[in-house]
Amino acid sequence: MSDSPIVIEKFDTSKTYKGIKQFNCNHDMINHFATSSLKQNVKKDMCQAYVLLDTSKDDKFVGYYNIMAFSIAKEDFDNPPRGATKQIPALRLVMLGVDKTYAGQGLGSQLLKHSLNLTLILSTQAGIAGLYLDAEDGKHEYYKKRSFVGMKIPDPKTNILPMFIGIETIKDALKS
Repeated sequence: MSDSPIVIEKFDTSKTYKGIKQFNCNHDMINHFATSSLKQNVKKDMCQAYVLLDTSKDDKFVGYYNIMAFSIAKEDFDNPPRGATKQIPALRLVMLGVDKTYAGQGLGSQLLKHSLNLTLILSTQAGIAGLYLDAEDGKHEYYKKRSFVGMKIPDPKTNILPMFIGIETIKDALKS
């Protein structure tokens, strides 16, 4: 059992999260989504979210990720999953952020690992080939080190790289 005051729980739309309006992960879009759109999107079943809370500070909101159902066109892969149909079912990790005051503690990796575990669990209940995300400039290597593969070359204007990790790779990654 961990003594860490940081816990992950499913986002609860009936709850008021302490500190969510002051959330700042140094990324304007992720900050804005957390403070202005997260609750409404979860309420409308457009995504689900999981939050990091600091229990030593009255369950202060310190991070989150949101995830949704997604499909990827087979032709978007350089090497599509074996047996792939025209559309590959996946989960999409849309946003992930940790408040800058908690940076450097491995909490982003903890959220990512949680999303991989969730993907694996849900793949036993429904057809999911893996987890997809759009890695921003500066994050490509972070995700590659965690077994994600680039699906194409990065967008020349934004340097955003679509990335994917398949179920078998997730299983292997979670073993280590």
